[in-house]
Amino acid sequence: MSTQADEIAPASPQPEDFKAPVFQDNKIVLYFHPYNFYSQKVLLVFYEKNIDFTPYIVDLCNGEQYSSWFLKLNPKGDVPVLQDGSLIVPNSRNIINYVDNKFRGIQYPVLKPYNPDSLEYEQMMTFDQAVTRLPIGALSLGSFIHDDIKLVPKAPFIGPVRQACLNNNQKVMDILRRSVAEVDAKNTALKQKLELQMRRRALIASRIDFQRVLDAVRSVLTFVEQELSKQTPRKEWLTGDEITLADVSLGLLLQRLYQLGFENYYWSYGKLPMVEGYFLRFKQRPSYHRLVPTTNFDILKDMWTMTPPNYKLGATAGILVGHINTNKRTLNST
Repeated sequence: MSTQADEIAPASPQPEDFKAPVFQDNKIVLYFHPYNFYSQKVLLVFYEKNIDFTPYIVDLCNGEQYSSWFLKLNPKGDVPVLQDGSLIVPNSRNIINYVDNKFRGIQYPVLKPYNPDSLEYEQMMTFDQAVTRLPIGALSLGSFIHDDIKLVPKAPFIGPVRQACLNNNQKVMDILRRSVAEVDAKNTALKQKLELQMRRRALIASRIDFQRVLDAVRSVLTFVEQELSKQTPRKEWLTGDEITLADVSLGLLLQRLYQLGFENYYWSYGKLPMVEGYFLRFKQRPSYHRLVPTTNFDILKDMWTMTPPNYKLGATAGILVGHINTNKRTLNST
């Protein structure tokens, strides 16, 4: 990149630059990032249950999750986090359990509809736990590094955004190291997170180890294919004709794989036809369309947001801005 571009690019904010937002006491607030997998799980649950909430997007790329105000909400510096009045609920699983128990009735579909002692409940949890054990972060970053896998990535994970994700990961690792050194020494959660992040980096750096991640995903999808094939009569979803927590987990895994470009690697061309049909049904749900940008303008806008300033000032910016302006003119003329 040019020196001029580096000079023009604005300085990135530091964790200490972020100030705590202020919301109404009676509002449920969700702190999240739209491309964080676990944030997406919670968002999809909110959309499926028609829960009214106030969204707050945490700037993960610049380390807002390690700012003093956010660490008071979650000492681990992870999203998502839910705030319901004075109650703070971190971790996607805890949040989902909380809202599924709090919001019930005709207006709020239940995502765990079965008796805990029933076979259906056991099946639902088996599917959900199989997906939850997969290292989604390692899968995503590893796909950006190992280009020997012939993938067909989709927006926004294409072009300069892929390299930007890798660069941001290193940048956030550096911020995390500084945070561990600067914050209260009793914050063992941050230290544990740093250790986990370092292990993940080592895992994705090795092509052999990354293949183990890919094989673990294949094992889960093959298991799902076999279980769907056994259904008699055929069901709409994993355990019945109503969507459950297990479908939220599996559907979002398939969506992440699709955006990373893994569909041909795993299920297309007759490899896993039941899984492919399942994903097509999942993409038809209204909650999916609320979660995932569907128009060219929305996709390009997200890509623009995730593209580093140096690229914006180069030729890539001309292409993206041209598309965005074209879409704006089209929207304004309708």
